[in-house]
Parts: sequence; structure tokens; C-alpha cells
Amino acid sequence: MKKLLGLLLISSFVLLAGCHLKKQSPYNRTDDKQDYERLLNTHVFAACLNIGKPYATYSLADLNKRPSSNHPYYKVTFVNGPCKGQTLWTKDVLVKTAPVGAEYLPKGTVLLRNYWNPKEPYNQEKVDSWHIGIVADSSRADKGIVDLEFPRDSHDFMPAREGVYLHNVRYITKPEIKDIRTFL
Repeated sequence: MKKLLGLLLISSFVLLAGCHLKKQSPYNRTDDKQDYERLLNTHVFAACLNIGKPYATYSLADLNKRPSSNHPYYKVTFVNGPCKGQTLWTKDVLVKTAPVGAEYLPKGTVLLRNYWNPKEPYNQEKVDSWHIGIVADSSRADKGIVDLEFPRDSHDFMPAREGVYLHNVRYITKPEIKDIRTFL
């Protein structure tokens, strides 16, 4: 009986040690890209600074309340950026965005770009400031870069221009936003 009890204790110890040293499950397929996309898809982008202007700064926010027929504003709480922790009622919210691939982007397409423009993709530390930009040239898309313009008002025909890595730009799918400039 003592031998059986000893054998049982040793086998249970080996089983527990084996469970503790168990490798990560092959079904847990998370990586930096998935974590980054999950972070951006579980939040909305809300204007934090210069609200209502074409050069507004957007940050990630939790959506607390959607607009209703008697109150046309979103209620958001910022999770990062210059307004971190603040709760705000605003109409300037980008509810849905999607990543951009290396496809051709027509001139005039409105995109959301990461202000920091980090070279290494999927950097979750640098997602606190975003701006709206308009595609000026996508001839370098095969190299992972798109040229964006950042107009300051509706009559700015010579806006600031910058090359941005494709992993730092996103399509704005909801609501649809058009180029603010008026052309003759």
C-alpha cells in the first residue's frame, strides 16, 4: 500500500510539473499585427484637439453613448492621447476604420494617418495622435509609402505634404469623409 501511495504521489507530481511546463497552445495565434488591429477595432477615433477643423487631432476613445433623435452627439471617453481620461460629447467621431494594403490609392482618397509614423509596423505605444490626410500620390505604394496632403481649410491648394508608411494609415469607412477642398 505504501508503494502504491508513493507511486501515486510521484506520478501526480510528474503530471503537475508537465502541465506547468506545457507549451503555448498552437491555437493561440496572436501576434503584434492582430493585437494592434484588435486595439484599433475595439475603439473609435474621436477628435480631441481642434474639434471640427480639418486639422483635428484624433485619439482612441471608448464609445459610451450613440446619437439619438433628440441628442445628435456621441459620448466618448478617451483612452489615450492628449485628452486621456476625459469624457466628451461630440459629433466628430470616426466609428469604423480599416487597414490599408499595398494597392493603388486614387488621388483624393481621404485616410486617417498616425501622426508619429513609426517605421516599425504595429507599434502600440504610438497610437495616440491621428490626423486626416488626403492621398496626393501613391506611386510608391509598392515600397510601402504613400504621399499625403494635409490641407488647413477648404481653400488650401498648396497644403503640407508628407510621405507616410502604409501601415500607419487607415481607411475611414464610417462615416464617409470627402476632401474638404473646393475645386473650381
